[in-house]
This record gives sequence, C-alpha cells and structure tokens, in this order.
Amino acid sequence: MENTMSKRLSFCTALGISLLSTQVLAEQITKSFNVSPDGTLTLRTDAGSIEINTHSSDTVEVDVDIDQRNDGDFTVNFEQDDDGVSIDGEREGEWYGGSLRVRYAITLPEQYNVDVDTAGGAISIESLIGQVEARTSGGRITVSDVVGDIDIKTSGGALDISDVKGNIDGHTSGGGIDLRLSEQPDEDVSLRTSGGSINAMFPETIKIDLEASTSGGRVKSEWPVEGSVSKREIEGKINGGGPQVDLKTSGGSIHVEKI
Repeated sequence: MENTMSKRLSFCTALGISLLSTQVLAEQITKSFNVSPDGTLTLRTDAGSIEINTHSSDTVEVDVDIDQRNDGDFTVNFEQDDDGVSIDGEREGEWYGGSLRVRYAITLPEQYNVDVDTAGGAISIESLIGQVEARTSGGRITVSDVVGDIDIKTSGGALDISDVKGNIDGHTSGGGIDLRLSEQPDEDVSLRTSGGSINAMFPETIKIDLEASTSGGRVKSEWPVEGSVSKREIEGKINGGGPQVDLKTSGGSIHVEKI
C-alpha cells in the first residue's frame, strides 16, 4: 500500500513539474508616442505578425501581444527620435523548439512612412499616405489603399496588393501574387514570384506597357496587346501604352484581367 501511494505521489509530482515547465507566459505591451506627420515607423523583430492601420491623430499607438513557453525570453524595446519611432523585438536565451507567438498591432497617423522586417509572420498595411518597405521570411504581405511607393518582399508567402498609387515593387519566393488597381497607375509596377501564379486586375480603360512572362504556365490578357504575344510571354502596349507593368513567374500562370 505504501509503495502504491509513493508511486502515485511521485507521478503527481512529476506531472506538476511537467506542467510547470510548459506553462505559457502571456504578456501585453502598450505604448503611445506623440509624433509629427511624415515620420517613419521602423520595426525589426525576430518573430511576429504585424498589422498596421491609421487614424486622424498625430500619435503612434502600439500593442504587442506575446505568448511564449518559459524556455526563452522575448523582449521589445522602443525608441523615439526626430525621425520617428523605432521598435526592436528580440528573442533571447536558448530556443530549441519552444513555442512563441507575437502580434504587433500598430496605429499610425494617416501620413507616415513604414519600414518593417519580421523573421516570421504576416504583414498587413492599410490606408496610408507614405512610403512602405516590408519584408518577412515567412508570411503573407497585404498592402491596400496606400498613396506612396511600396517595396515588399516575402520568402514564404503570397502578396496581396490593392489600390496603391505609387511605384510598386513586389517579390515572393514561395507564393502567388494578386494585384488589383481600380485607377490608372502613374508609376511603374514590377511583380515577381518563383513559386506561384500572378493575377493582375485593372480598369477597362487602363493604359500600360505590359511585359509578362512565365517559365511554367501560360500568360493571358483580356485586352488586345499591340506587340508580341505567345503562350508564355506577352510584350506590348494596352490601349496605347503607359507606365511599365512587369509580371514574371517561374512556377505558375499570369492572368491580366478587367475589373
């Protein structure tokens, strides 16, 4: 009887230690900064998704949610100077398969610039007047309703771009690309993917110089093209020509469609 009781106590103790060793540590960080328009948000993080929206106030509001196992630490540092607000998310300690989830929810003035880089997570940027640079090693990038040039890159996700008024430069190594422009572009567009299809949608009256090519699919345009047209490559003018639109994929098809 004593042996049985001893075994049960030992089991319960071991179970308690096991549960303790895998507890989830949750933390929420909230910061607010008074800023001037035309500043820059700079974010570098070892992990985490990033969601950026805007409001009519001259403040930068930051909410960071962190869920992590207790086999490492994730810290977030903030700095403000005349150029804007900088955020640095750093993973510390030994991480061998530990669980970590980080989410940045940031609200900016309507007129602001964005320069963000995450080692693992999706990025969403919406309703902004300013320049955008966004990079992720493992997630989708969504950019919509932006007035300004954008430069976006992901190594493991799709690109979703809509209603951007400015130069568009997008690259993904592992996903498809969706582009939707409701108005005539004034700047060039360059989109490249190594592992997916490209769907580009424009208004019927669009005027562009189109160059679209694929190594592993077909290229189709709903407009007649004045130039060279083949199964895998189109190069020529639509409706008399305009800004350059370059679409390239190594592993999918390209569709240029009317909205």
